Amino acid sequence: MPSLSKGLAMVAVAAALAGCQFPGFPSPQQTATLPPPSVPKPPPEERGIWIVGSPSMRGAVGTAASRFDSTPDTQPRLVAEGTNSGFRSFCAGVGLEHPDMVVSDRPIRAEEQKRCRSKGITMMEYELGPKQFVYVKDAHMMTIPGVRDFTQSWGVKGKPVRGAA
Repeated sequence: MPSLSKGLAMVAVAAALAGCQFPGFPSPQQTATLPPPSVPKPPPEERGIWIVGSPSMRGAVGTAASRFDSTPDTQPRLVAEGTNSGFRSFCAGVGLEHPDMVVSDRPIRAEEQKRCRSKGITMMEYELGPKQFVYVKDAHMMTIPGVRDFTQSWGVKGKPVRGAA
């Protein structure tokens, strides 16, 4: 009999080490979310209109910025580190420590909308062309100098982003 209990003990240890689940115990769930990327924040004196997102939008943003009559305080600045990274930093919060706009080569996804909503962000979508989207935080249009004027300079009507409750 001692070898039977020793054998059962070894089976129990092997099952625990193998990650087997026992009836009545829930499976482990993946709950981690990606933190916002560490997008370089411009110094306060150079902040201007802070835009993040797709490098493929560099030309469209540059053209729009060159036509915009800006001051040093309202100069549009693009940190183009990718669409996904841009949405993560854009949806991280509202205020001067967060980007005002995200430029994208695709529409915003449902999970990105949910992440933004969870931080209290409402936004407008501007479609500048095929595969050219800009999302602007409503709160920043009211409080960050130049954001409203910059969006109006595009001559494109924005629409509120809804859905993804």
